[in-house]
Amino acid sequence: MSRLEPFELEGRLNGLRDTLEIVLVHLMRQAGAEDLRQDLEARLNLADQQEDPGAVPQDAFAVEAAAAREIKLVLERVDAALDARTG
Repeated sequence: MSRLEPFELEGRLNGLRDTLEIVLVHLMRQAGAEDLRQDLEARLNLADQQEDPGAVPQDAFAVEAAAAREIKLVLERVDAALDARTG
């Protein structure tokens, strides 16, 4: 696999995020969406379970915390899109 330039990597991640948000908006409008939301929100609990919030996170925790922040961002954008469609 070739090495990606930062702008290429950012563009690809943005495309994946946009695609995921579109899919989630459609799924969240379906019956049973509560289970999907609960599963995604369960991933957010990790970021709040730090014993010492002032401590420098270990690499593994930093990766998991970044993933939780990304899930939160995606859910916020999905909620905004859902509100725009119903509002």
